[in-house]
Amino acid sequence: MHWSQFMWVALGGAVGASGRFWLSAWLNDMNRTLFPIGTFAVNTIGSFLFGVFFVVILSGTTFKEPLRLLILVGFMGAFTTFSTFSFETVRLLQEHQIMMAAVNVIANCLVCFIGVWTGSILARALF
Repeated sequence: MHWSQFMWVALGGAVGASGRFWLSAWLNDMNRTLFPIGTFAVNTIGSFLFGVFFVVILSGTTFKEPLRLLILVGFMGAFTTFSTFSFETVRLLQEHQIMMAAVNVIANCLVCFIGVWTGSILARALF
């Protein structure tokens, strides 16, 4: 890994995390409901943007690697990892790996839910 690669990811990550925080907080403040609209919106927008940026960056720009690191890895990675999960699932479907795509969706949703649940139970017991 080169230092410049790290810097591209760090810069994109700072903007993505800040954008996620601002957009989610703003939407949650605007729509006071039990449904987490901010997170839903960030994940939806992030998944759409990941698809757009992936095609645009890899289709013809001369700065593919720096833009990939800045936007896809840094910005999108900090804005929402759900976009990466969604992209990887779509890629599996495009490769006709239907069963693997289904396993990916079920495993990620189930295991992550269980992870948050058991982690919070463990933390409450210890702290």
